[in-house]
Amino acid sequence: MKTNKIVLTNQTWVRLRRASQIVFFLLFIWLFLKAEYVGREVLYWPVDLFFRFDPLILAAHLLNFSPWVAGLMWSLVFVGLTLILGRFFCGWVCPLGTTLDCTRRLLFSPRPDRGVAARWRRGKYYLLIGLLVSTLFSLNLVGLFDPLSLLFRTLAIVFYPAFGYGVEKAGLTLYRLGPPFTYVSEPLYQFFKATVLPFRPLVYLLPFFTLVLFALVVAAERVDRRFWCRALCPLGALYGLVARFSLLRRRPTALCPDCGDCTQICKMAAFAPGKPARHLNSECQLCLNCLNQCQKEDRVVFTWRTKAPRAPLDLGRRQVITSVAAGVVAVPLLRLGSLARRPEEHLIRPPGAQDEAAFLSRCIRCGECMKVCLTNGLQPVLWEAGLEGFYTSRLIPRLGYCAYSCNLCGQVCPTGAIPHLPLAEKQAQVLGTAFINHSRCIPYTEGDDCLVCEEHCPVSPKAITFSEQEVLNRRGEKVKVKLPLVLPDRCIGCGHCEHVCPVGGEAAIRVKRSLRVEM
Repeated sequence: MKTNKIVLTNQTWVRLRRASQIVFFLLFIWLFLKAEYVGREVLYWPVDLFFRFDPLILAAHLLNFSPWVAGLMWSLVFVGLTLILGRFFCGWVCPLGTTLDCTRRLLFSPRPDRGVAARWRRGKYYLLIGLLVSTLFSLNLVGLFDPLSLLFRTLAIVFYPAFGYGVEKAGLTLYRLGPPFTYVSEPLYQFFKATVLPFRPLVYLLPFFTLVLFALVVAAERVDRRFWCRALCPLGALYGLVARFSLLRRRPTALCPDCGDCTQICKMAAFAPGKPARHLNSECQLCLNCLNQCQKEDRVVFTWRTKAPRAPLDLGRRQVITSVAAGVVAVPLLRLGSLARRPEEHLIRPPGAQDEAAFLSRCIRCGECMKVCLTNGLQPVLWEAGLEGFYTSRLIPRLGYCAYSCNLCGQVCPTGAIPHLPLAEKQAQVLGTAFINHSRCIPYTEGDDCLVCEEHCPVSPKAITFSEQEVLNRRGEKVKVKLPLVLPDRCIGCGHCEHVCPVGGEAAIRVKRSLRVEM
């Protein structure tokens, strides 16, 4: 039977692969920028598109028995394509893989691999097993290691705010210098403001920690090419398991006896140890470098059919059992500081996400909700929800309140951890309840009227009213002032009052988790 071969030239296929990487990376960045309030309450672009095509997120979502999210079913398209083409996602689509390829070229000089990633190759499979097993018990930590979440989260918390700050400061500096600098700087600034700059200056918690984690992933490239993909990436491991049965395969299926150049060319070192060193479909990213750089014409080809046996994927029975056990043991250990106790009183979740257990089991820590938040109030959690809640989102009203006319966070959440509620339903959601600290409130401590919190309360009828009473002012005189009161039955905990409170430092009115939420 005649074998079907790739008809385009080898160099053309490599160029197509690089073009595909660039196109998908730019699409990822474009959708990232579109996760932004632009004057309307509805996002017209599917900014969570990449997460919909992530089978790792789908697997975690199904294993923890979360409510059905139809959008995640699109990931089965990539699973199907992997059964045909192999692990092409990692080499042709993945934006983090493209980032690693580019940073390696820019930051590190070419050097032979040290073989560390090859020795750790099975680690990503053990990590995948442990994560999925713990997810079965509703401990969903997949988002901490998912490459799409990792990259989006880093862009949202670190690079995008830093870019906005840099452009703003550079524009202001050049504006102060005046002409002729402003002839160039002002048009450029207006262009950036209209296209890529955020709606408002952004500030996030954990920027340095997030940057360090990302820097470690990039720095691993100095050890071996695509170290993250080869040794740690659980999404790559999942695609690798599927790719073992792909129709498209490399020929020869083992290293040629008179040549071992492919081991130096392949960025994934996709050859099993031993003799003959068989090609591993589970590791091959279809970069096609071996096809392009082979010194023997037509020796390396990719075909649709071959009867040669596939290289076995030997993970080791003991290691697999250990991974399963680790996934089970992680559940009670990580929950000792989270669901085993009541959540911290100022831990305010996004609207519709007040069921703490359900929210933690569905959130993938992608950062979409933080990026799209109109007021910059949604921030990453460090320890406030225990280890299980690391990098989930919370509302910090002092930084930004939950806008009454906004439900964007529910529109962008790919897993329904923050439900997409109609605006009227979202406005009725109780996030918490505001409480007044009489020892810091201006009318109570200084005897002066302050109407700020009542003026900004968005609900109708207002949740903040006044009681006119006599108090002592700073001079010891009795004066009548309006003392603010919070009506708990009306308060939704949006945090607008806390955000605008004129008291320096900690606000005189703060939002706490509502008793109605806990019940």
